[in-house]
Amino acid sequence: MSPSSRLGPLSHSHVLERIRHCAATVTRYPLDILTAEAQLEDELGIDSVKLAEIAAVVAREFGLAVERLPRGAKARTLSLIAEQVVAQLEDAAPAPVPAAPSIPAPVASPLAAGLPLDLEARVRAVFARVTRYPEELLTPEADLEDELGIDSVKLAEVLAVLAKELSLELGPRPSRRLRTLSAVSEELRSRQGNAPVTSAVAQVPQGVAPPPVAVRQPLPFEGKVALVTGSGKGIGKVIAQRLASAGATVVVNSFHSRDEGERTAQEIVAAGGKALHVWGSVAQEEHLERLFTTLAERLGGLDLLVCNASNGLIGPFDRIAPRDWDKAFRTCVTGTYECAMRARPLMARRGGGAIVTMSTSMSQRYMYDLGCQGVVKAGVESLTRYLAAELAPEGIRTNCVSAGPVHGELLGMFPNAPGRVSRWEAATPGGQLCTAEDVADVTELLLGPKTQRVNGAVWVVDGGLSATVDGLLPDGRPQVNGHDLRALSALDS
Repeated sequence: MSPSSRLGPLSHSHVLERIRHCAATVTRYPLDILTAEAQLEDELGIDSVKLAEIAAVVAREFGLAVERLPRGAKARTLSLIAEQVVAQLEDAAPAPVPAAPSIPAPVASPLAAGLPLDLEARVRAVFARVTRYPEELLTPEADLEDELGIDSVKLAEVLAVLAKELSLELGPRPSRRLRTLSAVSEELRSRQGNAPVTSAVAQVPQGVAPPPVAVRQPLPFEGKVALVTGSGKGIGKVIAQRLASAGATVVVNSFHSRDEGERTAQEIVAAGGKALHVWGSVAQEEHLERLFTTLAERLGGLDLLVCNASNGLIGPFDRIAPRDWDKAFRTCVTGTYECAMRARPLMARRGGGAIVTMSTSMSQRYMYDLGCQGVVKAGVESLTRYLAAELAPEGIRTNCVSAGPVHGELLGMFPNAPGRVSRWEAATPGGQLCTAEDVADVTELLLGPKTQRVNGAVWVVDGGLSATVDGLLPDGRPQVNGHDLRALSALDS
């Protein structure tokens, strides 16, 4: 039987649902994000490489040749892909195909309904983290092996994580096979009920003085929760690592660099810190809603916010299109505003907090190829002053770090990068450009207790480059044949 003969009715909605699952398999995005009309590249950050992977999976799912699937403008949305797939399937199989039997929705058992909500939620969260499945697939009665493909090895891995998190000794293997999440939760509940209770106070023999206890100095941000947007790589990653090493529980956020964001969180945990990764674009309202809901539910509040996510064309001023202005403004200005306003109630109920926005020192100076970011970041600096005034009654300070050229991946995106870097270094007092660590130093200071009376400030971190004039202009009007004038986009900087 060919794959297409198992599809059931060749309706657009039926095919679209299959394609959504294919896209979720490749991108690991939640299904509710993968809507029919979402712009795959602009809204969801799915680049051409991932689109090719999705096309391969869709082709295999429907038994089609991958080269016949839509590309470019015809593949902007999942709905457009579905239209093309339906057309091809109808050409290949004009005869009506009998509908597949409907599968009844899983019904939660009485055992699952009686479980404590926090335990079952904890079980689902750990399963999702270890298997990387969306939580909506992990229903209480779904068969772990037959329906979800979770074999005994992966199940043992999940149980080990659960035992560690719940401080349980699983001991011998369960006498019955744990086929569902409901069964796993029931087993854990029984183990919790049989767990030995130990006194929290160590018994010391009479007449023997207890050994001296070393007093550990608390870390600067111990007990604090920090969110760093755009922290999968670059400056944002360094800031996230710095805050974690200072004791904060860090929410790492990335959009285009999802895999790097997950690695950043894993690296923080491996180094002894506390972190979790939440994917999403600060330019998309539904993504922000998910981000802050997850943050509030899992961590209970927020103390520190670094608005580092950025978007802005790097290229000649006359190449900036309206679409480029819109994307840059939505990410840098609207995204910063929305994050700050969502952070406001979470910080207020914890007695206040601190926000740092990120700008460029070229927002107040001219730099060739940085027109889009320079102009939009000037808006970020103005927004910072407004946020400082508006949020101060809740005990929330808002300041801005305005960085110059920083050694790292972003510098390589400039046309004629080596020559530009040499010129910037020559124009910088001391001859050295800043590093991401330099930016993190100032960010950490502005978030900490030593700057309690600093609010609404824009601190420039560029080694003095913006204080000079020489070197800020090109050595002559660039010619198309004399420079690489390709427009590049700086994302998740």
